[in-house]
Amino acid sequence: MEGSKTTRKSCDFCYRRKIKCDRQKPHCSHCITYNLDCTFTAPSRKPGPKKRQNSANIEGGTSNTQGHMRQLEAIIQQLIDRLELAEEKSDVQSLPQSDGATETTTTTLSTIVTKQDDNGVSKSMILPPREHALPVIQIYLKDFNTVLPLFDAKTLLHLVHNCYNVGPAQRNPVAWAAINIVLALAQRYTLVDCHNVPSPAECISRAESVLSTVVLGEIQLLNIQVLVGMVMLLQASQDLQPSLILIATTMRLAHAIGLHDCTYSAHLDTLHARQRAYVFWLAYILDKDLSMRSKQPSIQIDDDINLDLPSPAVVEYQIAGMSGINDTGNDTGIIATTDRTVKMNYFVTRIQLATIEGGVYDYLYSTRSQKRSPKERSHALQSVASALEQWKVSIPPEFSASVALMRVPYDVLRFLGELHSTTLACTTLINQAHAWDAKWVASIRRYGRQGIVPILPPKWEVLVHEARDLMVLLGTLGMTDCWNFWNTGCSYMTAMVLLTANSMHRPQHNKLALDSQLIEVGLQTLEKMVQETGSEMLKSFQATCAELYQHTQRRCDEAAIIANNVDYSSVFLDTNYGSEENGQSDGV
Repeated sequence: MEGSKTTRKSCDFCYRRKIKCDRQKPHCSHCITYNLDCTFTAPSRKPGPKKRQNSANIEGGTSNTQGHMRQLEAIIQQLIDRLELAEEKSDVQSLPQSDGATETTTTTLSTIVTKQDDNGVSKSMILPPREHALPVIQIYLKDFNTVLPLFDAKTLLHLVHNCYNVGPAQRNPVAWAAINIVLALAQRYTLVDCHNVPSPAECISRAESVLSTVVLGEIQLLNIQVLVGMVMLLQASQDLQPSLILIATTMRLAHAIGLHDCTYSAHLDTLHARQRAYVFWLAYILDKDLSMRSKQPSIQIDDDINLDLPSPAVVEYQIAGMSGINDTGNDTGIIATTDRTVKMNYFVTRIQLATIEGGVYDYLYSTRSQKRSPKERSHALQSVASALEQWKVSIPPEFSASVALMRVPYDVLRFLGELHSTTLACTTLINQAHAWDAKWVASIRRYGRQGIVPILPPKWEVLVHEARDLMVLLGTLGMTDCWNFWNTGCSYMTAMVLLTANSMHRPQHNKLALDSQLIEVGLQTLEKMVQETGSEMLKSFQATCAELYQHTQRRCDEAAIIANNVDYSSVFLDTNYGSEENGQSDGV
C-alpha cells in the first residue's frame, strides 16, 4: 500500500541498541537505567523495494559483489581512521552509518597513498626495511603465535623472505597483506619497540587496501589467515560491525576450502593438515565470541565440524592426543608458569570456552530459545551453567586471576586477561548480572536510592571474588588506549558494578578498602575513555557508576557510625558490669 507507515515501537536508545523497549511514559526502563532522555526522533529503517531476480541480475553478480566489497572496505577504513586517531591521542569521532544503497569508495590514510587498478591490487605494496621488520615478526612468532598459532613459523618466514626479495610491484598482494597483519598483531599483543615499523592502524590500512584480492581471488589457506588476523585486530572495538562482516566472510571461505572437515586434509602432510585445523579453530573462537558479544547468531554450526570438537567438560593441565589440535611433543598453544612447573594448553582451553559462549548465546538470545517451554529453558540454563562450572574447575589454580600475578610471566598475563574477561562475561550473562543488563543495573540503582534490596545471583560471594580478581589483573596489565580498553572493557565495567553492589549490600566486608580503590580507578579509567572516544554510551554508564558509588560511600559511612556507636555502647556496658562486680555501681 502506497503511503502506509508503521509506527516504531522502540525509543531512540532501544532502537539503536536493538533491545526490547517497554514504552513506559515518560521514560522507558532502559532510559531510566542509563539516565537518558526517552525520545522517538530517529528515523525508522526503510526496507528497500523488492526486485525480481533475472538473468541480468545474475550476470551482474560479480560487479555487485565488488560493490559490496568496496562498501566493506569503506567501513573498515573508517574504523582504521579511528584507531589511528586514538594512537595519536586525539579525539575519536563516531563512525558514520553506512548507507547500503549508496556506493562508497575507500579513503586511504594520508601516510600511505595507494591507488588500485581494475583488479583491485595495490600498486604500492611497500614494506619497512627487512632489518626492522624481521625482529618484530620473530617476537610475534615467539610470544603470540606459539599460543594462538595463526601461522606456521617456517612457512611465514619463507613467505617474508620471498616478499622482500622482489620489488613492491612484483609482490603477492595476499602475502604482503599477511606481513602487515603480523606487524600489527605484534604491536597490539606483545611488548615491542616498533618505532621503525608502521603503526597498527597503518598496517591494517595496508592490508585492507587489497581486501578485494584477498576475498575474491583464488582462495588458499593464506587468504583465510589474513582475514582471521584482521578480525583479531578489529574485534577490539566498540563497533563490532566490521568484525561481524569479516568473520562471516572468513567462515564461508574456510568452508569453501574445507577447513572445517578433516577429510579435505587427508591427502596433505601432517604439518599442513594441522595448520589448517589451527586456522579453523581460531576463526571458530572469534565467531563464537563475536556472536555472544553482539547477540547475533554465529556462522559456524558445531554439528557441521569434522575436526573432533573438544568437549567443554574436560580440560587437562596439558592436553595431548587431540586430533587436529595437539600432537605429542608439540608445544603449540601451551602456556606455563614462570618456573615452568605447571602448563596448560591455552589454545584448547580457549576453544572450549568458545563452545560455551555458543551455548550462552543459544540460551539467552537465540530464536530457538524463545520458542522453548519454561522447563526446556531451565534445562538449557542448567546445561550451559554446568559446562561453565566444570570448565572453571579444570583450570589449574596457577592460572587463575588471583594467583597468576605471582606465578605467570607478564607476556602470558595478557592471554589470561582475555580468558578471564570472557569467563566473567559468560558467568554474568547467565546470571543476568552483566553491566548491560538493564534490569540488573536498575535494581542496584533502586537499592541505592530507595533501599529496596535486589535479588542477588546464586553464588554471589564467588562472583564477587571473580570480579575483584579480574579488576586487579586488568589493572596490572593497564588499559592505556582504546584498543586495550574495548578488548576487555565490558567485563571490566561489569566487575566494577558487581563490586559496587557488594559494598552497598555489605558495607563492612573485609575487602572494602581494596574494592573502593578498584572502583575509583575504574571511574578514572571510564572518564579517560569518555574523553578519548566521545562515546555517549560510556558517558552515561560512567554517570550511573558514579551515582552508585556515591550511594555506596553513604551506606559505608552510615554503617561505620553505627558500628562505632555499638562498640562504644559495648565498652560502656562492660565498664558498668565490672563496676557492679566491684560494688562500685553507685559511683557510675
